[in-house]
Amino acid sequence: MSETKTILLVDDDEAHLLWSSEVLKESGFLIETANTPREALKLLGDRSYDLVISDLVMPEMSGLDFVRSIAGIRKGQKAIILTGHGDVESFMESVYDLGAIEYIVKPVEMEEFITIVKRHTSSTPSKSKLTRQPL
Repeated sequence: MSETKTILLVDDDEAHLLWSSEVLKESGFLIETANTPREALKLLGDRSYDLVISDLVMPEMSGLDFVRSIAGIRKGQKAIILTGHGDVESFMESVYDLGAIEYIVKPVEMEEFITIVKRHTSSTPSKSKLTRQPL
C-alpha cells in the first residue's frame, strides 16, 4: 500500500477551502488547511507536505508572495496556485519563476482538479527540506 500524501490547502475563501478539502479527502489525501498565508507558513515551519495548493488573491499576502516565502522555508516544496482573478498570461511566467508547478484557473472541474493533484503527488521523491524558520 502506498503512503498517504499530505496536502496543505491555503485559501481565504471558506467555501472553496471546504470544497477543495472534501474533494481531496474523498480521493484519499490527508488534508490540512489554512485560512491565511501566515498560518500556512507556520504549518510549513513544523512539517513538510507533498503538495501546497494556494489561492492567488488573498488579503494579507498574495499567493505570489506566499510561494516566494515557501521557497525560503522549504527548499523544493511543490506548490500549485489557484486563481479566479486576473489575467492568466500576466501571472504565468512569474508564478513558474517562483517555483509553482501548476497554475489553475477557478472554477475548476472536480475531476480535472483531482487529476492535477494526483499527477503532482504521484512522483514525489522525498519531502522538502526545512531551510529556515517562518516569519
